Amino acid sequence: MEVMTYSSTLQKYSGEIENPYLKDSLASLERLAGRNLDILEWGNQRIAVPFEINVDLPSLGTYGNIDIRHIEPILIVFNIMDYPEKSPSIYTDRLDFPKNSLAHLYIANNNRPPAICYVRENADEWYSNKRINDVIIRISNWFRAAAVGELTEDGNQFEPMRLEGYYSTILYDYNFIVDSIIENNSFPLTPQSSIAQFEQINHKERRTYKFIKKVTASNLVSLANEFEEHQKKNKDDLTKRELRLAFIIWNDDSDVNEKYEINLPRNWEDFKQFCDSFKINYEVLEKSIINCETITFPVIVGIRRPKPLIGYSGVFELINFEFDLTKSPIIDGKIADNFPINILSHNQALSTAQAEKISNYTNTLKRGVVFGCGALGSKIVMHLARNGVTNLTLLDPDEFSSHNVVRHALFADSIGENKAEALKQKIVELYPGKSVDTFSVTSFKNGLIYKEETFKPYDWVFDFTASEAFFNKLSVLRSPSSCKIASASITDHGNLGLLYKEGANRNPRIDDLQVYLYSSANNIPEISEWLNREQFENSNNLLVRVGIGCNSETTVLSDEKASSHGAYFTGVLKREITSYTVEGKIYIHRITDNNQYKIETEEMSVKPFDVYSAVNSDWEIRFKNEILDHVKKQANKAGKSETGGVFLGQCNHKTKTIYVTDLLEAPSDSKGNSSIFLRGFKDLSNEIDLINKKTGGQIGYIGEWHSHPEGPDCLSSTDMQRVEEHKIELETLRTPLPVFLSIITPNGFYPYIF
Repeated sequence: MEVMTYSSTLQKYSGEIENPYLKDSLASLERLAGRNLDILEWGNQRIAVPFEINVDLPSLGTYGNIDIRHIEPILIVFNIMDYPEKSPSIYTDRLDFPKNSLAHLYIANNNRPPAICYVRENADEWYSNKRINDVIIRISNWFRAAAVGELTEDGNQFEPMRLEGYYSTILYDYNFIVDSIIENNSFPLTPQSSIAQFEQINHKERRTYKFIKKVTASNLVSLANEFEEHQKKNKDDLTKRELRLAFIIWNDDSDVNEKYEINLPRNWEDFKQFCDSFKINYEVLEKSIINCETITFPVIVGIRRPKPLIGYSGVFELINFEFDLTKSPIIDGKIADNFPINILSHNQALSTAQAEKISNYTNTLKRGVVFGCGALGSKIVMHLARNGVTNLTLLDPDEFSSHNVVRHALFADSIGENKAEALKQKIVELYPGKSVDTFSVTSFKNGLIYKEETFKPYDWVFDFTASEAFFNKLSVLRSPSSCKIASASITDHGNLGLLYKEGANRNPRIDDLQVYLYSSANNIPEISEWLNREQFENSNNLLVRVGIGCNSETTVLSDEKASSHGAYFTGVLKREITSYTVEGKIYIHRITDNNQYKIETEEMSVKPFDVYSAVNSDWEIRFKNEILDHVKKQANKAGKSETGGVFLGQCNHKTKTIYVTDLLEAPSDSKGNSSIFLRGFKDLSNEIDLINKKTGGQIGYIGEWHSHPEGPDCLSSTDMQRVEEHKIELETLRTPLPVFLSIITPNGFYPYIF
């Protein structure tokens, strides 16, 4: 039987694909498929690639007879501009896919199929060190889990629907709404409906609904009077509050529902159908709308599930909507217009000169751009602002959530606002009546981050994102070539703070400094112990759930530790801004929190790396200082006989970069003469394993070199035979490596990567 697919309705993509990373991934997909693949237009600078997934189905049939098949068609959607920083989205391509029976499917938009939620954490972060092949394996496992009934990670709890496309935010305590209103309805409009008082807080681009109190028979009159009082106030009155009544409706005890709805309502007619599908009575809401003013107000719909929701004790899944009646949809006592519905997300006159004087600091910063205004970023930004350093551009796409208050520079009054904008407003409030040159944006959109003119106003770039994906991007980004760059983060349960400050002319870069630090574990016990802890705990879940959804977890980190790291990094950056050091720097801030609470700092100076481009590909090789000097000395020492050795380091597939941090001489059983070098094996594996263990798996075998004392300045036929042998060996590793083979001749050094 022919499978009806959504992709059959899409047009062929007619543009050119210039993104080299995307080209590589498309080529990998075609190798996996064994054929050429169609590239279809998805819109908004995105393409869709139809692909078939082989599913290992259980021999006795699928769980609950769910319609999962041996071959499942999917659509892999890529962002042409932002790939690979933006991970691919995966959609089911089968129109009759059992989407209403499965968890881990996102709400569908624009009449498209639902996207598959294939990782619980942030997909972009997960993909930052993965390949497209890993996504295919992950999706195949997803279908297998769906077929055997194991998509839910906790069988005693219910997976909520995956919501996206939020219009605004609504803030309330889930347990309070469920326990105090739904389960104990103190003001029943009907047995399954009630109301509560919220305040509408209008921000620059969005609005937030904040829970104030529940409605009871005893406070109804006072709440009505309060509402009327504020309605009469002039809109310019600063004491005016936009008070709203939120309607809460839910299904009764007998209507337990475990189905998923991937199409959330966007208008009144769809909303009625949505409620009917879950047996939720909306008559009292409909009557109230007819008598309602032309305003916006929230509606909370409670769906009774068979088990408590993941992360909560209640069995109600709460879906939040905003009803927009501003266009007067009521005519002659009837709802005459299919009004829109939006989805809500459940979350003294001081001058800068005086601040500089009080802080004993002279601001010499031309202008700085800050990526990341989270816990660490907010601390550093506010420390700098209190030093009079306000000439900053702040970038962060995220909203300020309730759990952020625990360790962020912002307070609860900023909940629901964009982090960068809220920080900017707090800086403005530090200097009331003054003109403060702090700007905020969510990101450098439309490719601005790739343009040199974007960074011309800045002399410093600060990365506080704690994002491996952005770290990769910034490392190889060419547009800020004239800027000084620093990247800071916190790791090791909040006990270790690291700041990488690049050297002059971006050498060493932040990625060089990171790999240099990892390699130092071979000689520094504290670094080795940290990396081994990271390796041991990498598979454990050290995150705390803070909301419903796939991306609703946060790292355990106390405010005092975030503040301590932030204060140290601020001091370091103030000094670097004023007196820039030419060499690369690694600043370490270590907290010991055992029997005693101690703070230690350490500073490493790092010389520029030697940088080469592969002779045969677009890969780059970056050598720690003095590595190539040792290679030349060994080659000269061998004279007319060929010799060689082994490189140790790290490989980054995303940036196509190999880092060489250490060198092992040829084993004692190696053989070489004027025409050939055969690298031996004696004790080599033990030496590599020792370094790999000391560095927590970060540094290992990365490639080899040998000399051609008589030439040629290229790989010989024998060398190419070895390349093919190495390919077979390295492709079988858990994390496959490219073949990295270099030759040194009297004329120079020639690295090859296959």
